[in-house]
Amino acid sequence: MLHPDPGPVKPLAVALALPVHGGLGEGLSPLRQLRELRTAHSGIWLGEGWSVRSLGAWGLLVGCSFDRGGSVLADPLADAPGLADLSAVARWLVGKTWGAWFAVLIDPRTGAAAILRDPSGLLPLYRRIDSGRWLLATAPALFAQAGIATPVSWPRVQQFLQDPERRQRATCLAGVDELSPGVLHRLGQAVHEEVIWQPALHLSASGDITPSAAAQRVRDCARMVVRAWSGHFGRVVVAASGGVDSSLVCAALAVEQRPFSCATVSTRDPSGDETAYVASLAARLAVPWRAAHYALAAIDSGEASFARSARPVGKMFVGELRRQLSAACAAVGAARVLDGNGGDNVFCFLHSAAPFLDAWRALGSSRQLAQIFVDLCRLTGADAPTLVRAIVRQWWRRQRSATRAPNLALLAGPGETAPSLPLTDWEAQVPMTATGARAHLRLIQAAQHHVHGLDDPLRFSPLFSQPLVETCLAIPSWVWCQGGINRAPARAAFAAELPAAITGRVAKAGPDTVMRAVFARDRVRLRAMLHDGLLAGQGLLDLAAIDAALALDAQADDDRIYRLLDLVEAEAWARSWS
Repeated sequence: MLHPDPGPVKPLAVALALPVHGGLGEGLSPLRQLRELRTAHSGIWLGEGWSVRSLGAWGLLVGCSFDRGGSVLADPLADAPGLADLSAVARWLVGKTWGAWFAVLIDPRTGAAAILRDPSGLLPLYRRIDSGRWLLATAPALFAQAGIATPVSWPRVQQFLQDPERRQRATCLAGVDELSPGVLHRLGQAVHEEVIWQPALHLSASGDITPSAAAQRVRDCARMVVRAWSGHFGRVVVAASGGVDSSLVCAALAVEQRPFSCATVSTRDPSGDETAYVASLAARLAVPWRAAHYALAAIDSGEASFARSARPVGKMFVGELRRQLSAACAAVGAARVLDGNGGDNVFCFLHSAAPFLDAWRALGSSRQLAQIFVDLCRLTGADAPTLVRAIVRQWWRRQRSATRAPNLALLAGPGETAPSLPLTDWEAQVPMTATGARAHLRLIQAAQHHVHGLDDPLRFSPLFSQPLVETCLAIPSWVWCQGGINRAPARAAFAAELPAAITGRVAKAGPDTVMRAVFARDRVRLRAMLHDGLLAGQGLLDLAAIDAALALDAQADDDRIYRLLDLVEAEAWARSWS
């Protein structure tokens, strides 16, 4: 078995081969070169920056793990009681550790093996089944680099384009799927999965959690989380957007007296310029900051923002954003950019009547319930009769599972797509009666495409860390809208450190004008890419509808502009694999 070595802070590049049958009684031997993955019966290849912790006779843990106080764990099983089997080991790891990791677990008696991803999903793990082996990698490009053919799966691309916001187990690459986080995946003749992390165990339906107590819980946990990650990464830059979530990361770093600076990238026009908010944030926290503008000329509409990734999830402006953030890191010698991605979701940014039903179930008819009704009217902007109708609709919908209509905009048609499973099915683990809690989990799952994990060489999203997710799930959905403002406990958590102009914000600008400018500038190129490209060659696009979208005024209030740019991104992504 490999010995633990923390290694430098770099993106984790790990690939391994595990026999489906026959066991791993001798452990995993190191592979000297990645190409050995093609033929190895078993073994592990570790790129530069690898980090492995020994689990003794029970296997090894790859990635970064902390204890519940935020301290680095050299031996994650050091204080574990007698562990009877792989399930017990998995439950101990999920309950006592957190971070961004996966574990290769081996039963010392039988050699049977299993894989466990931590519940946060902040270290991806992709799988191919080949010649009686599981081939696993933290990035699908590692399969191709090992000389293993990794073609695009066009049925999966079609499925993705019809449901682009839901992260599925199947990727858009043939034969490659993603292992679900928080699940123990056993190797063997039949697929055997055991759900280890269950969100229902962290939910609270109690009505005795006050808004101030909720804010204190968020504050304490956020401080611990950023203290742990900043200790791991060293000096960081925070991608400060001027909004609540990235500002909370900054405030927690400042309270913990960790070295950091801020960087913001904005449009040149006022519609997407957040520099005034970031300037006030940096002044309040007494930290240096850097402002930059999107350089339109640097945005290449023919280049995928996340080329060679498992799915075409990028946006066209992201490459330029990453270039500017990388320059901000280089200017101060920072190791990584922290962002607030996933904060809206973890902090339960709901704009619906769902929390009222949770409150009604927990509190019954009361003065507090009446105040929650008023808060939801303020939050949603609905008058009382409208909100009552919305509550009735929510009550009716909770009697049955909601179905998601496919997004067929600019596509040739629904076609036939293979059945798929979501990467996580957390919502289904919660009773239908817990309407607001289910909506909260749906929000968290919707962020899975947009958070950055330990595999990303530049950005990292600490708000998706397991302890913070668990802390926020334990706060009832109606508490998040206290006072008629979204994410109320998160706003209150660091109100003493942050400018009131930020904690009181309910909306924030983005790079929309940059996207529209690219659309206007590159119409001819975009048409050629889509008409003569791989997606059209597979019959996936409605080319007449594409032409109609291309003819739109760049300033039109029409979602087809963004949908078309997403299709161009998918085309560029597919070409990166061809």
